[in-house]
Amino acid sequence: MKETIEMTVSPITHDSTGKPQVFVEFRDGEKRAEGRIPGGKIVSSSGFSEEELATLKLYMKNEKATILSTAKRIDVMASFLGKR
Repeated sequence: MKETIEMTVSPITHDSTGKPQVFVEFRDGEKRAEGRIPGGKIVSSSGFSEEELATLKLYMKNEKATILSTAKRIDVMASFLGKR
């Protein structure tokens, strides 16, 4: 895994029970993983080793507050309209 990888945070959505959730996507070249907060679990991955996935899970756990803060500031309509 490189020193830096690309990370994308979704806006806050809700699961089937109505609980808030945020998806986090990690990319490192052809490698891809998607995690979910709360829980900090990896829900899908391709190319990352188990050790790398453990590091991504730990990152989501340690940075949960920052990730949630980022998700709260996402304006879906502004992004859709290209007004970022």
